[in-house]
Amino acid sequence: MLDSHHNSPPAAPRSEAISWMLARLTKTPSHSRFQSVLLVAGLVAVIGFVDYLVGVRVSLQFFYLIPIVLSVAWLGWKAGCATAILALLARVLSDLAGGFWAYHHLPIHDYIWNRLIDLSVALTLVWVIHALISLHREQEQRVRQRTAALEQAIAMRDLLQSQLFEISRRERSAIGHDLHDGLGQHLTATAIAANLLARQLATRGDPSAKDASNIENLIQEGIGKTRQIARGLLLAAIEPEELVPELEELATKIGEEQHVACSFTKQGNFSKLDGATASHLFYIAQEAAHNAVRHAQPTRLDISLVEEQNALVLTATDNGRGLPPLDAHQPGMGLRIMVHRAELIGGELSISRVTGGGTRVRCRVPWSSQRPTPGLS
Repeated sequence: MLDSHHNSPPAAPRSEAISWMLARLTKTPSHSRFQSVLLVAGLVAVIGFVDYLVGVRVSLQFFYLIPIVLSVAWLGWKAGCATAILALLARVLSDLAGGFWAYHHLPIHDYIWNRLIDLSVALTLVWVIHALISLHREQEQRVRQRTAALEQAIAMRDLLQSQLFEISRRERSAIGHDLHDGLGQHLTATAIAANLLARQLATRGDPSAKDASNIENLIQEGIGKTRQIARGLLLAAIEPEELVPELEELATKIGEEQHVACSFTKQGNFSKLDGATASHLFYIAQEAAHNAVRHAQPTRLDISLVEEQNALVLTATDNGRGLPPLDAHQPGMGLRIMVHRAELIGGELSISRVTGGGTRVRCRVPWSSQRPTPGLS
């Protein structure tokens, strides 16, 4: 018994060949309609002449179908029908000129019947080719429409994201100003009042002066933390010229607060940098550095910003514990945010292991993909 699976593999190459043929036939020709008519007519004439030369012993019926198919593809089904009739006339003339009846004692009505069958086959081919081309073009039109709809949906999503980022930026900026100008000033006034109280109590020799002084110190610490929070909120958007200083300050801050040897290096010209790219790159570096300190427990962290050929590359490399096993690795919110930020500026984020231990976060942004983004988060 034959296995039915043995007959299935040729179907794929056949469908690919048909798709390739339809793609070529539905392609708009580079020549004009008049030139198409001349080409089809000339091809029929050439095939008819060759048919006359080879004689009636060799049939060129298949070759007459070629100009018919081309005529349907280039000029439409009506032109295809006309070409089928023209091909039939060319074949009849070649038979007459080549002495058909000298070799075949065929009654005239049988010959006419055979040629009518050939014509019906050619007209059927015209109908089939026209239907396939129309279906293929309709599918291409649907693909173009769906692609346009998808591009429009993506553009709307990007616009919505930009609007959400802008709203988020404004809200963060408003909160930052409220903290700095409102709560900060209130705490400053409270600290001044506590200082005056401490001095008055110290003048009287009251032992509560020390407690008042401690209260002033606590308030000063609160002022510092409030300003730090406000500064972080107000730095939601970073200008291009601020990126390098902010990355340097980030490295210094991590080194001082986390007791990790953190360095920042730069190489190249960043004059083509735009605001959106600068802001997102900074927050990617900040998130990568914080993730490394929080999860990998490194003793060294290196941040670099390098201009490569037609691209800007940000890397954050640590010598910590490295990535967890791939089967246990679940991307957290920080990683998803970094990937999303990279996509927003047309970049690509990759995370890899470092030989000898550690992790490298790399974000590559082509210069051509940079474009202003109205809002940042």
